[in-house]
Amino acid sequence: MPPIPKPTASTVRAIYQAYEDANEHYDSLGISVGEIGHECDRYLWYNLRWASAPEAIEGRKLSIFRTGDRWEEVLVSDLERIGVDVWGQQDRIRLAGGHIRGKCDGKAIGIPEAPKTEHLCEFKSSNEKSFKDIVKLGCEKAKPLHYGQCQIGMHAFGLSRALYLVVNKNDDARYAERIEYDASYCLRQIARAERIIGLNEPPSRISDKPDIPPCLFCKHKAVCHEDAWPRPTCRSCLHSTPEMSGDAHWSCARWSKPLSIDEQKAGCPAHLFLPGLVPGTLVDSDEENETVTYTLRNGSEWVDGGGNVEARSE
Repeated sequence: MPPIPKPTASTVRAIYQAYEDANEHYDSLGISVGEIGHECDRYLWYNLRWASAPEAIEGRKLSIFRTGDRWEEVLVSDLERIGVDVWGQQDRIRLAGGHIRGKCDGKAIGIPEAPKTEHLCEFKSSNEKSFKDIVKLGCEKAKPLHYGQCQIGMHAFGLSRALYLVVNKNDDARYAERIEYDASYCLRQIARAERIIGLNEPPSRISDKPDIPPCLFCKHKAVCHEDAWPRPTCRSCLHSTPEMSGDAHWSCARWSKPLSIDEQKAGCPAHLFLPGLVPGTLVDSDEENETVTYTLRNGSEWVDGGGNVEARSE
């Protein structure tokens, strides 16, 4: 039999718990620049519509994230040490009415390969395996999400080059790659995001096999494949609309008003699910009473409207 595992020390458990207690669970206000290159349209749509609860991240992983933040500081220091000017850390990226959003790691002048060219900076830390893949294949093939982040950042700030700088967390090796702006790629991704933002139904699944990648570890697996109920927020309601003017604004047709972030999270008694989020088939609707009737996949009938949450608690 395998050896009995040793318990984690109380001190270590307390440290991890402190990270978890300090972590703010938040919903993305739009499509993240860091995920715009994601292969699954449905994943991005579920993110935008807050279909699943924010992930509960364990303390050890939160510690890894904090270490990644510190590596960004180190890489900025590395560039400044060789005479590169770095500025604009955390400058905001806002596209498609603010629904495409993110921040850049910085901008730089004085990169040795092209000293006079202003570069967008994207800093990453990587484990041994991923680092070797990046060195072998380059950013676009090895890390398509990072590539998308670089491209959309360049597009947002009107830059023609990005410096993708990665450190191997195992041995401190560095990898630097200058990425050229690809206007065609950016316009396709922005058009794709705008299409996803405007959809009132979830896009098609990328796969109907939930037990293998890419669906196996997806945070939306339960809602997408397992008939789990989505969260009843304004973003899952058929009365709401993402507006394409302003900064990620949403409005409610039922109450004829703009919606604050707090209002979007709270929802209201008039909430009606977007039909594509209900694990069943729409069979009837009553505009006067503001109800929608479904036959659920278990064969039962469920009426959405009037604050009815009975089926969702099963």
